[in-house]
Amino acid sequence: MASNNYDTETVKGRLLTYLKHKRITQAEFCKAVGVASTYINVIRKSIPSDKVNRIVSLYPDLNRDWLLYGEGEMLTTDRPDPKELLHSAGYLVPLLPVNAFAGNISAWSETILDRDCEKVVSPIVGVDFAIRISGDSMEPEFKDASLILIKKIDDNSFIAWGHPMIIDTTNGVFFKNVYPSAQGDKFIEARSINPKYPPLTIPLESVYGLYRLVGNLNTYSSY
Repeated sequence: MASNNYDTETVKGRLLTYLKHKRITQAEFCKAVGVASTYINVIRKSIPSDKVNRIVSLYPDLNRDWLLYGEGEMLTTDRPDPKELLHSAGYLVPLLPVNAFAGNISAWSETILDRDCEKVVSPIVGVDFAIRISGDSMEPEFKDASLILIKKIDDNSFIAWGHPMIIDTTNGVFFKNVYPSAQGDKFIEARSINPKYPPLTIPLESVYGLYRLVGNLNTYSSY
């Protein structure tokens, strides 16, 4: 008899675990999301961002971070420790100064004391930094001067390709959609949403860290 326990180390396994918990059939799920009935079976490593947005809008109790990265609890109804609450409206997180784009996040975070930082209120717990993006390369989804919330990806974590991320490099900080590079696994390709900007090929040896988008304070998302 086949096991009903799924491999929660993978996105596919975590999605199947959630559906089993909610007693939702794969056919019901696929019909609701608007995908082929075989969609779950062909998931390899991750789920495109447009599909993720659709899934979490239909199933708001599904923790997006858990689905994509295996972080936290499966259901968003689990509440954080009240001791983590730092502000009546949310959680205080450091705001990276604008000149961070001329340097890098890792150097900034090592030299500036937390008490010296300007803070912003995040409605989400577990955010590392807030940062204000500059320019129109990610328009129309992210406007110039938008304030976004970011969290560093663990070095051993799977990269959810195709999603917007902050890339902290020796040449500065970039906000792009991240994809595998045709030049091999020692590089990543950073693409803008605005088609007037060509993609960038970035060697991984020059990357200090990748930070996934957790939310946009101008148009809040639970991502």
